[in-house]
Amino acid sequence: MKQIIENCLIAGTLFIVIVLPFIIFSRRLKKKREAEMLSKLNEVALDYGLKLTRYITINNNLIGWDRENAGLLFALDEERPEYIKLDDVGRCYTLKKMNGRDVRSISLELHDRNGRLINSIPFYRQFTDSEMTLKKALKYSAEWELLIAADIKERGSKLVNLQRA
Repeated sequence: MKQIIENCLIAGTLFIVIVLPFIIFSRRLKKKREAEMLSKLNEVALDYGLKLTRYITINNNLIGWDRENAGLLFALDEERPEYIKLDDVGRCYTLKKMNGRDVRSISLELHDRNGRLINSIPFYRQFTDSEMTLKKALKYSAEWELLIAADIKERGSKLVNLQRA
């Protein structure tokens, strides 16, 4: 019994000395990368004259929204952020593509009023992103779908009121 306790203590100590520093290092690296991406997103937002009121980071993707100017910025991995003017968007929905029983991708599809695809914002990509983030991707895509759909509806009602006046 004494030997089992000694072995557990040795294994625990080895875990703390060897594995824990890698976990801490990877988390710090992830936070640093997110901060760099966010600063790049804010720089591009300033270039477009936007003030981001909301943003999220998921699977190395960053999405920011400016409510006042109805603009959306998103950056995939290390690419330059892309700007989408929400005045052009007429419909928004979450698309979940399946590969058999597995989820292949989750994306937010933005269409114009004629039904043409303006842009597709990926929240999850199989083989690229961790399956651990799948539920979070579904949650965030649904939140952003509601956010953008509410903005589209609000702009539509303002347009109707302007036409009546």
